Amino acid sequence: MKFALCLLVVSTAAAAQTTAVSKPPNLQDVMAARNYGMGGAYRALGYGAEAITGNPAALSLYKRYTLELSGAYDIQHQWGYGSIALSDSITNELAAGVVYQMVTLGNGPTRRIAALTTAASAYPLSQSFHIGFAIRHQVVTNYDSTNSMTVSAGLIFRPWDFLCLSVSGHNLIGVWSEDVPRYFAFGLSSLLGGQFTPTVEVRADFNDPRQARVAFSGGLEWLAGDTFPIRAGYSYDQMTNTQHVGFGLGYFSEGSGVDIAYRHEINGTQGKMLALTIKIQFN
Repeated sequence: MKFALCLLVVSTAAAAQTTAVSKPPNLQDVMAARNYGMGGAYRALGYGAEAITGNPAALSLYKRYTLELSGAYDIQHQWGYGSIALSDSITNELAAGVVYQMVTLGNGPTRRIAALTTAASAYPLSQSFHIGFAIRHQVVTNYDSTNSMTVSAGLIFRPWDFLCLSVSGHNLIGVWSEDVPRYFAFGLSSLLGGQFTPTVEVRADFNDPRQARVAFSGGLEWLAGDTFPIRAGYSYDQMTNTQHVGFGLGYFSEGSGVDIAYRHEINGTQGKMLALTIKIQFN
């Protein structure tokens, strides 16, 4: 009897130690509305200015000038951000872009503000291979503050017009802040029939030598009538112990348009995020 009670106590304590607690949104949750709607699997898409902070190699995939305004707010966590981005892949073979993002995150004693400035460039080695590099300056005030710089790099391989593969490494220069972890991302997207865009992505965090943590995400976009994109996606993140579903709608005309999205957390603290992106493009 005593042995059984001891075993119960030990097993309960072990379970309590291994039970992961879901975490609120962080800097990796800063995305455009289209990406929330597609479950966060966006680094192999490369059509908007999100390539600057996603996979910078995707900047040279399409020839265009882009002005993009984005914002999102999580009602449950009081997490939000606003951003403005510019990119140019027409003037030179070397595409370039810059984005400024202001983020509020955390609650109570961990409440903080992050100002992020990212500059990126990409070069097409051939029609199929694109390489990119980005440098980011981040200023995080209050809790876990930092004033630092880091870099990201990526590769895009597009063997055919309907298939795109993405590999990227983020925060490759170590920063002593939990808001700026090093991680790697692997993505795939396709264009089927000119209307359907499925995409999947895996992110991996190797910062804990005991166990690698991964995040899986996938989404689908249907461009109805070549004008109205309809999106849905899902993500499971071991890094934050969260699961999300996303839905999105938009209006698309000659590269420009408006996207709205809603992302719902289906475990943990039930985060509820709304997002809006306004995109202006010139070819």
